[in-house]
Amino acid sequence: MTLISKPSIALHPHDHPVRRVKTITADIQQPTLFSHHKLSIGYSTIHQIRMQPISISALHKLCRTFSIHLPETIQHSKHKRQLEFVAGRLAAQYALQPYGYSSFTLESGAQGQPLFPEPLQGSLSHSSNKHQCLAIACAHKKQPAHRYLGIDIEHQQHQHIIHNNKTILALFLQPQELQHLATHNISLPQQALLLFSAKESIIKAYFHKHQTLINFTAITYQPSSSQYLHFHIHTSEQHKIPQTAKVFFNSTKKQIITIAYI
Repeated sequence: MTLISKPSIALHPHDHPVRRVKTITADIQQPTLFSHHKLSIGYSTIHQIRMQPISISALHKLCRTFSIHLPETIQHSKHKRQLEFVAGRLAAQYALQPYGYSSFTLESGAQGQPLFPEPLQGSLSHSSNKHQCLAIACAHKKQPAHRYLGIDIEHQQHQHIIHNNKTILALFLQPQELQHLATHNISLPQQALLLFSAKESIIKAYFHKHQTLINFTAITYQPSSSQYLHFHIHTSEQHKIPQTAKVFFNSTKKQIITIAYI
């Protein structure tokens, strides 16, 4: 598909007050093309870009203004994909600025992952609909004290996909997870989307740590009363004891943002 003050407990997301700073960037001859927000979620600062649908010419002008390189594969992709790519790179630029990188070109790795500067680890995500494109990015120094991270953003609109086709739940939820949702009479589309986003974040964090891709079935939600969502990661024989992941999230009426730490 994409709080430090009072994080949500277990599986009951709702609107949370989040420390937020907003800046607006406008094109010289155009109305405002995008806005930038900073959100504190979990142990991190996440930079968010909101971009309205704009023409290809305005998008390419934006790339020139902010020194964003469009790979040939992206140049020949659909307009929606180009918007997502540019919004993601803009978010990454804001995430890198505190570390002294003002014009770093973010390349992509063999698995499509963004390649942040070597001293840093980072993650980005995007989600779009016909009204706007959202993108988020986060970066940290690579230090023993910092866990590996991954982030994800989803439009709440995506709940209708789950509502209209519940067979897709088996693609990313375990039978015991579905049973938990049913037993506790929890809103299925809303909570399933939250778990989907959380697992997307975990997959990215796991890849950053092990350079190996895992699938949804390797990740299991563990109900608890913690101030975050708790997951076990079951992989091959090399990890006989399940690894654990913490996922913090911010849920509003329009979007879900998750950040996973491994």
